[in-house]
Amino acid sequence: MTVASPASSVPSPATLIAHFEAIARAHHSNYDPSHDYHHITRVVSFSLLLSRSLPSPVDSLVIHLSALAHDLIDKKYLPPGSTLTAAEHLAPHWKGFEEIISAEQRALVERIVDNVSYSKEVKRIKNGEETEWHRSCRELHCVQDADKLDAIGAFGILRCAAYSGATLVPLHTPPSTNTSPTPTSAPAKSSAIDHFHEKLFNLEGMMKTEKGREMARKRTERMSEFVEWVGEEWEDVEAGLKVGGGAELN
Repeated sequence: MTVASPASSVPSPATLIAHFEAIARAHHSNYDPSHDYHHITRVVSFSLLLSRSLPSPVDSLVIHLSALAHDLIDKKYLPPGSTLTAAEHLAPHWKGFEEIISAEQRALVERIVDNVSYSKEVKRIKNGEETEWHRSCRELHCVQDADKLDAIGAFGILRCAAYSGATLVPLHTPPSTNTSPTPTSAPAKSSAIDHFHEKLFNLEGMMKTEKGREMARKRTERMSEFVEWVGEEWEDVEAGLKVGGGAELN
């Protein structure tokens, strides 16, 4: 992907942000709706909102750029075996902006992009690899919380369904009524509803900012109600098949 720096523009924080917006827009142009550019803009907005809620100032430029770039090295959408780092991906895009953003700020953006991933965070915690930087960097926390916020609540429900459709994951896999599966029976494929229990309901407890926890609480309640509705509607499906000699549900 090549996105040229705006040669006719005088370098400024605004033109740097515009350049990163163009990078993100181009990168996500062919992604499914769960990870498209609209997801990026929501994460940017949430990141900045969370940053303004903190008791002391943080680097808003670093947060803005990190949020725009946070999914550039998402392995779900990269070729298998890719080891591309944020520094390698972003290196060409700093050219011409060296006087606008310091080397330290650039390195922090790259480090945040390399560490914002939920799966990487879970792996670090499991392996005891969380460092003091992971625990104390408030710019990282703003982007992490923002990304999690867009994974839950109403938009989270939409994104979960969108990703399930794009990857052919069932929306709901009902419990089997077969009490004696054969040895060759394949395990039921994980469903979109399973994803709520496996990941989404856990995100509220992983929030790093007070504002993020507050927003996550409301969104988690909405998801809980939605999953209850799915259960209630599935009971109607089961009732219809059980009454009147319908086929057994397997």
